[in-house]
Amino acid sequence: MDLTGYGYLRGALRQQLPRVTTEATAPMAQATGELSGQALRLLVKLDAKVGVDQLSARFPRVLNRIADAWSNPQQADRCFDDLLLYSRGVRQGFPREVISEIASLRHYYVACMLPRAVDPWEQAMLR
Repeated sequence: MDLTGYGYLRGALRQQLPRVTTEATAPMAQATGELSGQALRLLVKLDAKVGVDQLSARFPRVLNRIADAWSNPQQADRCFDDLLLYSRGVRQGFPREVISEIASLRHYYVACMLPRAVDPWEQAMLR
């Protein structure tokens, strides 16, 4: 159907548009379902502090996504929000143990990677 008057067909234009995504993950690791190098380094760094056994075994692409965002606090916060909060109705959801691991990983990230600035006035009030 020509809606512009210039001979452009709406259906033809829609088919020619390239698919654009905002994901910036490694396509090879995502396609094969394997952990990326960044995800493996993150697992070594976490060692025994946070257990992510179920997450790495069942959802390696999710761990790859977290590892990609780990060094950028704003991106990591957005990544954890996307994973833990219900924002789209088409998701099936994670199993309970995987949600627990993602939540504990977020808690570790906030507590250790983003240390809270100490306010001397607040400290004086608590004494």
